[in-house]
Formats: sequence, structure tokens, C-alpha cells
Amino acid sequence: MYVKDRKVIAKSTDKCFIGYDLGTSGVKTVLIDSKGTLIASAFAAYRSSSLKPGYHEQSPEDWWDAIVKTTRRVVRDSKIPRTKISGISFGVQAFGTIPVTKEGHALRPCMTWLDSRSTNEANRINETMGISISAKDFPAKALWIKENESDIFAKAHKIVDCDGYLIARYTGNFVCPGEIAYGMGFDPVKKQWQFESFGITSDKLPEPVTTTTVVGELSPAAAKQTGLRPAIPVVAGGSDFASAVVGSGAIKPGRAHVYMGSSAWIAVATNTLPAAETELGEAKGQGLVRQYESAIFSGNFLDRFIIGGESESACACLNWFKNELASDLDEKAKHAKTTPHQMLDKIAEKVQPGAGNLIFIPWMKGERAPVKDDFARGAFIGLALTHRRENLVRAIMEGVALNMAWVLEQIQVGHNLGFEVQSLRAIGGGFKSRIWTQIFADVMGRRIERVKWPDYAGAIGAALFSSLGTGVYKHFDELDGLLPSTFEATPRNQYRDTYDRLLANYKRAYAREIEKIYHEWGPV
Repeated sequence: MYVKDRKVIAKSTDKCFIGYDLGTSGVKTVLIDSKGTLIASAFAAYRSSSLKPGYHEQSPEDWWDAIVKTTRRVVRDSKIPRTKISGISFGVQAFGTIPVTKEGHALRPCMTWLDSRSTNEANRINETMGISISAKDFPAKALWIKENESDIFAKAHKIVDCDGYLIARYTGNFVCPGEIAYGMGFDPVKKQWQFESFGITSDKLPEPVTTTTVVGELSPAAAKQTGLRPAIPVVAGGSDFASAVVGSGAIKPGRAHVYMGSSAWIAVATNTLPAAETELGEAKGQGLVRQYESAIFSGNFLDRFIIGGESESACACLNWFKNELASDLDEKAKHAKTTPHQMLDKIAEKVQPGAGNLIFIPWMKGERAPVKDDFARGAFIGLALTHRRENLVRAIMEGVALNMAWVLEQIQVGHNLGFEVQSLRAIGGGFKSRIWTQIFADVMGRRIERVKWPDYAGAIGAALFSSLGTGVYKHFDELDGLLPSTFEATPRNQYRDTYDRLLANYKRAYAREIEKIYHEWGPV
């Protein structure tokens, strides 16, 4: 694990709030004032392990160590008196599955959102209940623990998600935000958990609460470890998806944002009830027909709906390329006093849109949207001897953007939005790249507005949850557009035909015969 400093951005004597973005590769911790201004931030990385195909685990103790270190760092760097810190909240990688003790300590590593070992359990649940959950969803993973690690399941006081784990460590209470509970199997209409018949009973699960509920106070033990004062209000928070909505500033109905980190998603706010998840017609490729599943999820976000589609791999694809096929850039970047990713940007700039008729499919860890398949895999399509490394780099950037353009099309066409998405606020570390931001604008044919501090927007959104929970703000709409945009990319019409053609071909990459190969190979 390592901790990266960031210079103090601003000073404030106002009330201040701490927010955590517990991501797949590390935790981002921020201290902000009530206007959303970033005062100080820090990042600490942790590792994942994959003992077998389909397994993806992380140590919650590694998370806690990272949180302790980064919390101490931002408090120290900000030089803000501890008495000014008025709230704490979280945005987390959703649907991690963790059995814990009464003290909130993990009994086994977290099965993260990428873990797909519970295919059999998901199939059995679906056949019995007539629903469609994934092996990566919480109920299937909880059932896997029950049936494969029965001693751990029996010892567990609760089985929680990532947010529930952090709340328990901070306050000793076992609760979870409603939007995460919905994905864990809580029926918000009947107000009950849905998988009791499989032995995933309510006594094993946390209590659902609203995102802005004060769920307790910082315990003396947690305060001692983090260097904070005891009794600071702790607000429930939510998934990284929910905190990103707030941190992006695309909150009011009709607004949209796109996130690009290790994974990627698009989210659109609407005040109308979304259409049911639908299959969006037949896609024909090489004479083969496949019904596509939208893999779009929606949930009640207080008094509105947020419709989103999530892709499993985005920046993770470019990072894979850098580590495996461009490791020489690490040393070159040191000599040039730049970063490997900035060098990748310059490499991609050498190539015209279309990457020389090369298409990259970013489904390197299975996929949720625009196709729903835990077994899907990535690919370069159209490789030729004329292609050079720069073509591959550009194709990766374009492939991620094409994937998200397809997701946006599913949201726009598959749901009765009642409006056309004209622009998207952009957050996440991937959008620090100007060329990648421009590629998104060109591929989507829409304006992309990158917010200030894009890599910390999720953590800032989490901190703003606590400003709502503690009464500084009364309604989410007061936070709409709070963070300014600092760079805009507008679509260039001269590339419209190129990207329309690429997107049409991209959609043909999931033909039935290729799908059979993926499923024969098994989980990634």
C-alpha cells in the first residue's frame, strides 16, 4: 500500500466534511468546506487477489489501514482545527460481500463487485424466483458463503456490503443505505428482504436507511486510530455511483454524467418512472441473431430516479496495456519529467480517429452493460501488420468511449426519458486526459464538461452527503452544479461518419458464436 499526497487546495474556516471514495484500486479521502471546495486530499492504494478464475477479493483490513493513513494525512495537511470537522460519509464500490463479527471485523476477505464465482447460486436463485441476477450480485455471493463456508456464515453477526463495513468500524452500528440495500435484495415496497427462502435471513443483514441518515457518531476507538475527535456525526452515504451523481453536479432531472475510472458508467437523472428493463431488439452479425440485454439499473434517488448503465472495465484496460505492453514508458516518463499516461495521450494523438480501422472491445472482466455477460472478454478486432502501438492505444480509448455511447443509447432509447441528453458532466481519473475527453465528445456527439478535481469528485460527493445529513443543506438540488467545470470538449462534426460507422460495427462484436467461446472458456 502507498499513500500519495496532494497539495492543499484551499483554506477555510467554515464547517468542514470528510468523504471517502472506497474504490477498486484504492481509497480517495478528501476534506472539503460546505461549498464543496477541496481543501486537502490523499490517495492510498491496496491490492486485490484472484486465487482462481472468477475470484476477486480484497482485505477489508487493507481498506481500514488506507483510510486511517489518508485521514491523518488530510487533517495534517489542511491545518484545519479538528473541531471544524462536522461530518463524515462514504461512497463505496458497491455490492462487496463481507461476513463480520459483532465488533465489525471481517471474517474473510471481501468478495468484491467483480467476483463471479457464484454462477451456480445465481442460476438457482433465478430459476426459483423468476428473476435475473448476476453471479456478481450480493445475494448470489451471500448464498455461496452459506453453502461453501458454512462455518463462517454461522459465525457471522451480519453480512454487509463495503459501506456497511465502514459504518460498523466507525460507529459500531449495522446499517446500509437504501440504494445499496435495493441491490442487496431489499424490497422497498414490501419493506423486507427477498431471499429468506435461501437462508439469507433479515437477522443476518443490516438495517436499510436513507443516504443522508446520521447512522451514529465516531466511536472513541475509531477516533483514536484516525486522529479525529470522537462523536463526529457519521452519515450513511452510498455507492460510488450515488456519490458520483452528487460530486458531478448532474443532480436535477434532465442532467447526466459520465464516470471513467477502473470501471465506467453513465447516469441520467429523471423525475419520471423509467420503463422496465427491456431487450432492445435484435442485432445481426454474420447471419447470427442475439437478443441484447440492456443491463441498465435504476433506483429511487429520494424524489427522482437515476438511470444508469455500468461497464466493468475502462481505465483498467489502458492500465493493462501500459503494464503489459508499454512498460518502457515508466522509465521514459521519469527522464521526460512527465507521467506514463501523459505519454500515452501523446501516442494516441498521432493517430487519426478510427485508429486505422481497429476496434477494441473493453470487456476484460466480463460485462454488465451494454451486454450483460459475466463471461464476456475483451478483443482487438481488425489487427493488421500495418498497425503500430499507437493504433492500439487509440483503439483502447475509442473502444471504451464506444462502449459508453452504446450504454447511453440504451438509456435514451430503452427508457421513456422525455428529453434528449445534450451534454454530460465528466468525472473520474480517466477524464484528466484531454484527448480521451475529446474522443468521448466525438463518439457520443455530445458536449463533455469535465468538472474541477475530476479524480476526487466521488469523494467530494460522499463528503457532501454529510453536509446534507447534518443540515447544512436541505435538498440535493442545492448541490446541483456546485463543482465548476474547467474544460469542455465539443463534438467535431467532421468525424461523425467515422464514429457512427465504428459504433455500428462495434455492436456486431457480440455474435452468438463468439459468446459460445467465452462461455466455454469460463470466468475471467
